[in-house]
Amino acid sequence: MSLKWSNFLNATERLKRCIEAATGSLNEPRKLRPKMILGITLCNVIFCVPTVFAADLRVQQWQAVEIALTSSVKYMDPFQDVDVTATFTGPDRKTIIRPAFWDGGAIWRVRFAPTQTGLWTMTTSATDANNGGLHHITRTVRCDRYSGSLDIYKHGFLKVSGNGRYLTYADGTPFFYLGDTHWILAHERFDTSNAPGVTSQFKYTVDKRVSQGFTAFQSEAGWQARSAQIRITDEANVDEEADADFKHGFTSADLAGFANLDRKFKYVADKGLVHANAEIGWVGDPALFPIFTEAYMARLAKYWVARYGAYPVIWTIAQEIDKNYYGAYDAATISKWFAAAQSIADSDAYHHPVMPHMENTDHTTAANSSWSGKPLHSGWAVQWQGELTDMSIAKGFWIASPTKPSVLYESAYDHFWTDSRGALGAAYKAFQYGMYGYGYGANGIWNDIYSKPGEPGDYGTAYEMPAHYFWWHDGADLPTGNQLAYFKHFYTILEWWKLVPRFDDNAWGSFADPPRSLLSSDGQDTYVVFFFGSGKSTGTLNQLNDDSTYMAQWFNPRDGQYANIGTFSQKGGQWVIPGRPTAEDWILLVRKTGIGHSITQTPRKKPF
Repeated sequence: MSLKWSNFLNATERLKRCIEAATGSLNEPRKLRPKMILGITLCNVIFCVPTVFAADLRVQQWQAVEIALTSSVKYMDPFQDVDVTATFTGPDRKTIIRPAFWDGGAIWRVRFAPTQTGLWTMTTSATDANNGGLHHITRTVRCDRYSGSLDIYKHGFLKVSGNGRYLTYADGTPFFYLGDTHWILAHERFDTSNAPGVTSQFKYTVDKRVSQGFTAFQSEAGWQARSAQIRITDEANVDEEADADFKHGFTSADLAGFANLDRKFKYVADKGLVHANAEIGWVGDPALFPIFTEAYMARLAKYWVARYGAYPVIWTIAQEIDKNYYGAYDAATISKWFAAAQSIADSDAYHHPVMPHMENTDHTTAANSSWSGKPLHSGWAVQWQGELTDMSIAKGFWIASPTKPSVLYESAYDHFWTDSRGALGAAYKAFQYGMYGYGYGANGIWNDIYSKPGEPGDYGTAYEMPAHYFWWHDGADLPTGNQLAYFKHFYTILEWWKLVPRFDDNAWGSFADPPRSLLSSDGQDTYVVFFFGSGKSTGTLNQLNDDSTYMAQWFNPRDGQYANIGTFSQKGGQWVIPGRPTAEDWILLVRKTGIGHSITQTPRKKPF
C-alpha cells in the first residue's frame, strides 16, 4: 500500500492513541507490562491498521462516485441560500474542487471522478459555516486502476490536442468523434418502449450506437419536451418522462426532471460515450423571461456542472448559440449566455472542452463567431448542411487563428433533409476537410418521434411534423449506422489525425470535379480521396515520391470492402487515377509500401 508521509503520520498517531487507550487501565506489576504492551501493540497492528486505512468509498479511475451530505439547517431557498464545495486532495497533493448540488429536502450531493489512483481526501466548505452537515465534512475515496475495456476510462476525459487540431483523451490518445444526435433526450423513454421486444427506448438506441462504434452522444438535455411551444398538445402521456423547467425559478418541482436526466447521463457514461450536451437548452428563455438574469444563468450553469461534470462530457452551451441564434439575441441577451458559459468554465475542475453549438454556416463561420475570442472557447461544433462542396467554409475553420479543433456537429439528418447516401457521405467529407469528428442524426431519433404512424402524435418536437413523420425505431435501424462503423474503421487504421486536408491545392492533386473530389494526405506516404460526384471521373495525384512504390485500393463506404487496384512506381511525382468502379461514392486509398499493410476487408461486427 502506497501512502504519503502525512497519511502515514496520521495513521501512526491514531495507532499510538489506540495503544495508550488499551494500556492505560492496566494495573499489573511493572515487570509484566513490557510483554503485555508488546502483545497489545502487535494486536493493534494486525487488527487496527486495516480499519485505520480503510477508505469511506472506493471507485475506479475516471469513474464517478457520489457522496451524500445531510444539511443540519433548513433553508427557505436551498438553491440560492447556501453554496457548498468539496475539495479532493489526491496522492500527489493534486486538488480537484467540485461544487455540490441540492437534491431535495436536506440532501446535497457531490459527484467526483478521481484522475489518479490512490487515496483521495475530501473536505467540504459551505458559505454557512454553522451548518454542521455541510461544512467541514471529510470523507476518503480509494481510487483503483480502471479494469474495464472502455476507452474513456482507460485513457481519461477529453482535452484539445497539442497542435490544436483534434480532441484527445487525457493521456494524449486521439479521440475519434462519432456522435449520434438526441436533441430531445428528456423525452426518450427509459423504462418503456412501444417496439415489440424492446424494454427501453432510450437504452435500445444507446446500445445500438455503441455496438456500431459510436463514441459520442449529442443532446439538448434541458429541452422542456412537454411545453406547449414544443409539443403538439400540452397533454402528458402516462409514461411521459419528467423534465425540469426553470422559467419560474428552481424549486423542488424540477428535481424529478433532473432525476430523469441523472439516470440517462449515467447510462451514457457507463456505456463509454462522451456526452456532448447543451447545459440549459432552452435558447429562447433569456429574452422572454425576466428571471433569467446573468446571475441566475450562471448559478444554473454551476448547478449543471455540479450534477454532470464528473462524467465524460463536452459542454455545447445551448442550441445554435454561436453566434446569436440567427440574430434573435441582442448584446444584453447573449451576455447572459456568456455568463452561463463562464460559470461552467469556472466551476469545471476537469476542464472539459467548451464547444458552443453553432448556427448554420450560412450565418456563422469561424470568421464571424461571437465566441471564438473567449478564452473558454475550445473548438468548433459546426452546423453545415447541403452538399458540403464549398471548400472555403471548411478552409476557414482550418486556417482560423488560434488553431482549434472542429467537428461536423450537425449536418443534414438521415431521412429528414437528406438520404442515407448524403448522411454517410457527410462523415467522409468532414474528415477530408480536417473536421475530425462527425455528428450523425437520424429522423425519428434526433426529434424523438415516439408514436407509431397512424397513432396520436407523440413527438419530442413538432418541428416539421407530421410531414416528416418517422418512427424512432425505424430511425434507429437505418443501415447508415452500420455503414458508419466502416467509416470509423477506415480512418482509425490510417491514423486519421495525421491526414492534412489539401482543399483545392493543385500541387497535391487535380481532379475532373474538384468540389466533389476531396483530398487529404499524410505527407507523401498516404493519400485519401473521397469522390462523390456523378459518373466515374477521377484525376491525378501529385507530389508522390520518385522511385517509391505505392499500393492503391478502392474502398466501398457502403459495405466496408476494399478492392485492390495494384502497386505502381513512377517518376515525375504524378499518378493518373483509374476510373471509379461505379458512379457511386468511393474512397481512393494510396499508401507507400512498407509503411502499412494492404487492407482487404473491414472486420464485420455481429449485427445488433
